[in-house]
Amino acid sequence: PTEPVWLERRAQVLVDLKRFKEAIADYDAAEGMYSSEYRSLGMLSNRALAYEGLADWKNAGKDYSEAIKYSEMIGAVPPYVLNSRGNCYNSLGEYEKALDDYLRAATIFQSSRNLSGAIYASSNAALMKAELGRIDEAIEDMERVARRSGER
Repeated sequence: PTEPVWLERRAQVLVDLKRFKEAIADYDAAEGMYSSEYRSLGMLSNRALAYEGLADWKNAGKDYSEAIKYSEMIGAVPPYVLNSRGNCYNSLGEYEKALDDYLRAATIFQSSRNLSGAIYASSNAALMKAELGRIDEAIEDMERVARRSGER
């Protein structure tokens, strides 16, 4: 491909095929073809997924953070991206940051009436509270999640 958008599309397929290094190369090439002022939010999020596939949590988190930053500038932070960055922070042992992202994602999911997303992010937040030693809160939150999901 000679157009950056097609490099991005091919990279998405490569991520699905779990060919993460090749995907990152295509994303990097696409990024280099765009003007310096342009940032593709989809590319940042999808390249982060490729980094996650390589267990490169630092670079994945960096791309997720940049996607969040630009999303905030246009007033629409995607909760899935927040949750994914929380996963990166979790993998890096940065549990407070992970908890913040999970709670924020859960709030956005809830306000958009996405119950399954809210349950997922809330469960992650409860697990982070347990990791941080806040066991009583974690149990209480997980019981609340179970009730909301109809598991109890």
